[in-house]
Amino acid sequence: MLLIQRIHRAQEVNLLHIRRRLIGTCVLGLGFLCSSGCSTEYFVDKGHVDWVSGISFEIKPPYLNEKKAFKLRGESLSPWQLQQISEAMPFIAAFTHAQLGNAVSPDVALTLNFKGRKIRELHNLNKETFLAVKTIQNWQITEQHIQFTTDYFYSGPDAHFVYVRDNYIFSRQNQKWVFEKHATAESEGVLVCQKTPKAWLVCAPIK
Repeated sequence: MLLIQRIHRAQEVNLLHIRRRLIGTCVLGLGFLCSSGCSTEYFVDKGHVDWVSGISFEIKPPYLNEKKAFKLRGESLSPWQLQQISEAMPFIAAFTHAQLGNAVSPDVALTLNFKGRKIRELHNLNKETFLAVKTIQNWQITEQHIQFTTDYFYSGPDAHFVYVRDNYIFSRQNQKWVFEKHATAESEGVLVCQKTPKAWLVCAPIK
């Protein structure tokens, strides 16, 4: 009887080791799968196509973060106005990318017609200071012009973000949209921001 019990225990121990090896093999296999596929397939943001009032917007690289900053809803824009913004999006996104102090390809730089105020110069920011775009909004659209404001934010000396705004007018030239001028002689400058009940951060110029 004692011998039979020992045999059963030995068999249970063997089964336990076998199960552990199988689990380990499965985990290792999943690890190999993720190392080759998960990082590129599931964790890299490849962008998407957004549809607003029947108009498509290619929210995809290049300049993905800048395109994500476009406020396309809640601004009472007609489908025709949205179509104008959709066509201008690649040019405005590239312009905004350059405003942050990032490099753009020479062929893109030629189409930007980049002149006017530089955010880093306006706020005395060196190249090492973090600067990003928050929202591109306040659209005013005509057949030949697109006017809007851009909210930026940068890391201040006290480790808090500082939010600033400037305004721009783009014009259509040779089937491209290029920066023409600023809407006002001065930028809106530093903003004061508050969170809404839905946790959205709403910013307005300091009066």
